[in-house]
Amino acid sequence: MKLGLLKKCCCCVGLRHGCIAIAAVDFIINIVLVNIGTDHIAVRIEHAVAICHCIGCLLLLFGALIESTILLIFYLITSFINTVILIIFSIYLIMYALATTLFVVLTCSILICLNFYFWLVVYSYYRGLITYYDTESVDGTEV
Repeated sequence: MKLGLLKKCCCCVGLRHGCIAIAAVDFIINIVLVNIGTDHIAVRIEHAVAICHCIGCLLLLFGALIESTILLIFYLITSFINTVILIIFSIYLIMYALATTLFVVLTCSILICLNFYFWLVVYSYYRGLITYYDTESVDGTEV
């Protein structure tokens, strides 16, 4: 089976188990994000995206367990949107909310990097599954 961009998660864990771990870690991170913040409109938008991404994390968990590419795609989409919103939110904080601490901007930067790596691991697993399914014939034997 030819894998996608990465062969392992964190250099030592298989992509499938990495996706399961990513689903749990990313879910916890987004639950924390939903429970902090103010009533500002930008924070509410981030909360809404984080809630949608929590659903994506659950679908990633089930997708990795049953090896379903459809469920992985939903995670990839919500992760991409979550990362874009975090980037926009960080730029907003830097430009307009100068009263915020460096800690918030640094935390957003770390989350953006984590989201990028998580997306890369899940995409690699997805590509591996697609390649595996493409090499199987109708009767289940490899070509």
